[in-house]
Amino acid sequence: MNCLIIHAHPDPDSFNTALRERAVATLVAANHQVEVIDLYGIGYTAAMSEQEHIGYYTNGLDHPDAVVAEHIEQLRRAQMLVFIYPTWWSGIPAVMKGWLDRTFLPEVAFTLGDETPGEKAEVRGNLDNIKRLVGITTYGSKRTDVLLLGDAGRRTISRTVRLVCARRCRTTWLGLHQLDTAPPEKRAGFLDQVETTLTKVAGR
Repeated sequence: MNCLIIHAHPDPDSFNTALRERAVATLVAANHQVEVIDLYGIGYTAAMSEQEHIGYYTNGLDHPDAVVAEHIEQLRRAQMLVFIYPTWWSGIPAVMKGWLDRTFLPEVAFTLGDETPGEKAEVRGNLDNIKRLVGITTYGSKRTDVLLLGDAGRRTISRTVRLVCARRCRTTWLGLHQLDTAPPEKRAGFLDQVETTLTKVAGR
């Protein structure tokens, strides 16, 4: 299986980075092909340019940025998409939101049907190649607080991104709450949970 990992954390020594490394090691050990986009590591530009914005509404494929073009090709090769990030302000980091804005373009991730007066145009997903979707995140808050606030990051990935993937795409979610006060054994247990879950998910 071709697995694409999207990672967003500015600290290369963070627990979040350890999660990425465990995910990569697990998938490679299971003989899967793994590609990683480390958004902070490559200095990814999250902001959409004026030219890209104009192109978004005319032809989603007509963009000048070579990095975006490369990421689109990686996205199209992927059969499993894994997002690894810290939950900040109840959502995904800005750089990851920017990556979605610039990569999940019309005619790449989705196609809009013809508009009918008084009705929204139908959205048809184009990423039929993606059969598995995995979210791995850390929270500073308690689980009850995360649920109360709506967990916008999870909804973005498990609902909106899921909408443009294969019809039968399976979604898996792994979250560690109260990271800041989590003892070493809890962090180690979550790393093991990530390994066990990815082994099962990728093997289906």
